[in-house]
Amino acid sequence: FWYRWIPLLSRHFKIVRADMRGVGQSSSVDDLERDISIEHCVSDLVQLIQHLNVGPVYYCGESMGGILGLALASLHPQLIKALVLVATPVYISEAMKKRYAMGHGSRLEAMKEMGIKNWVRETSVMTRFAPDTDPHLIDWYVNEFAKGEPEVLVRYSALVNSANAQAFLPKIQCPTLAIMPSNGQITDADQERLIEEHIQHLRIEHIDSPYHMIHLTHVKACTDLVLQFLTSSEVLLKE
Repeated sequence: FWYRWIPLLSRHFKIVRADMRGVGQSSSVDDLERDISIEHCVSDLVQLIQHLNVGPVYYCGESMGGILGLALASLHPQLIKALVLVATPVYISEAMKKRYAMGHGSRLEAMKEMGIKNWVRETSVMTRFAPDTDPHLIDWYVNEFAKGEPEVLVRYSALVNSANAQAFLPKIQCPTLAIMPSNGQITDADQERLIEEHIQHLRIEHIDSPYHMIHLTHVKACTDLVLQFLTSSEVLLKE
């Protein structure tokens, strides 16, 4: 989902995009409950950074990827020079869990009963993309999302639903940029208050949209903010 960012950032930085275990080109998993967890995902990122011998790094994560970034920066501060969070919640609110259940017993039941593609499309037009978004972009997003094995996607959704990054926030020492939708439906005012209160070196910037997928719909605005942040004195003086 980062392909639009690459031409704008790769002229300045070496970019590594990791496929999490079980999806994309990464290897499959044997036991979904055991093998797909915050701890394992963070461990995979640590091993990747060490394998490439590139740490410390700038880490940028969107939504659940941002939650992993919060955990990584908290637990392995020596590996992270600066952290960028894009539309990243601290947790999924009960109200949002109910909306994503789409009238079913839970988000996970909705995904199973509606089918992955139908569920992604319905929730995308509800919270991820504005009504005037190019329908081809929404089609592409739905198809990309649904490429994974359904049971793996459901397991990652369960992980998102249960995640709570609040305990990681006070331990983050690196400069941190949070790029948030204005009046975000998932990253609401309570979420922003938590990161403001608990992350020490934090800058928050807003994109004028209440919809979640700002990294796909406001590419230039987001990447400009990232470049300004990573070349700012608050980051460079920390290196």
